[in-house]
Amino acid sequence: MAPLIDLQLYIVIGLPAIAVLASLTVSLVQISAIREEMRTNMQAIREDMREIRSDIKLLTGKVYELMGQRP
Repeated sequence: MAPLIDLQLYIVIGLPAIAVLASLTVSLVQISAIREEMRTNMQAIREDMREIRSDIKLLTGKVYELMGQRP
């Protein structure tokens, strides 16, 4: 087996390292996008919960009104 020249050695070591770094970078970008989407979804859920609370308070008030009108 012939000895590796410097260029071949750099390619053998460098290409896998570059591939690993590229895949880590892509993973970080994906994780960042997922976190942003989750944050947006959580804000929408909080807004929905506020609306539900408001509706429950309104309905509870109506029930109290109806009960107060009965003899």
